[in-house]
Amino acid sequence: MIGVRSPRHPSSGWVAGVKSQNKNFWLLTPVFCILLFACDSSPKKLYNEAERKIFDGKYRQAVEKYTQILEKYPHSGYADDALFKLGETHFLNLNNIQVALGYFSELINKGKRNKISYSSQKYIAQIYDEYLKNYDQAIIEYYKLKSNYGVWGDTDKNQFNIAKCYFKKGDYEQAAIEFKIILETYPKNDFSPDALYQFSNCKYLLGRYNEAIAGYKRLIENYPQSRYIIDGKYGIGMCLEEQERLGEALVVYREIGDKYINKEMLAKKIDGLEKRMRELGR
Repeated sequence: MIGVRSPRHPSSGWVAGVKSQNKNFWLLTPVFCILLFACDSSPKKLYNEAERKIFDGKYRQAVEKYTQILEKYPHSGYADDALFKLGETHFLNLNNIQVALGYFSELINKGKRNKISYSSQKYIAQIYDEYLKNYDQAIIEYYKLKSNYGVWGDTDKNQFNIAKCYFKKGDYEQAAIEFKIILETYPKNDFSPDALYQFSNCKYLLGRYNEAIAGYKRLIENYPQSRYIIDGKYGIGMCLEEQERLGEALVVYREIGDKYINKEMLAKKIDGLEKRMRELGR
């Protein structure tokens, strides 16, 4: 009689094989896990080492660590942070402005609208404005901050910086327009007194003295605690002087005589004005 092997009672050899496979599986699993976590922690380890180098003032060594992250782990979660830190370190610590611009631009060109891209765009605008003195390009970069990263805030500050760039490049007509946008859009903003003062200065420089006087008076009335109060009164005196309203200008100058920061210069202006009035028989 031929015996039939019951499926519920497999042979001992089959059981031994399964046990052997299970044993190998459980032996290998920790090895794979260790390798997996080791690979995952490598960019983090490099990043932390780079940060310690920054803290210790070893900026070039930090740059090497950040660069290793980009070369070895370009798709890791630390790649963008390393790219940003490379730009920041070259800009703030190594004074390699053009190199910094390259890293910030590379990060922005990835097309991500996040906080790190926003910070990169801020640095780019600042570099063109304050360091390269390329105000035309700075204006473009500040507009990018307004249009692409408005969700992160500082829209009013970026508008103020745009206006200042026009002022610094000598385009007082457009600067006045840009400062006016702040006054109309953000009337109670911290930048409003500064914007109104600079708006009035633009009108003075454009020879529109009545508009400038109106602006300075508005500054004095609406923002009595502003640091520009004395400067605003001086501006009124300058406008009156340009209009040959010498007596009125002299009154204004005398009023601020003890408060104006450059007392020697103001004293000479008062003396000169008094002399002119005597010569004119006033």
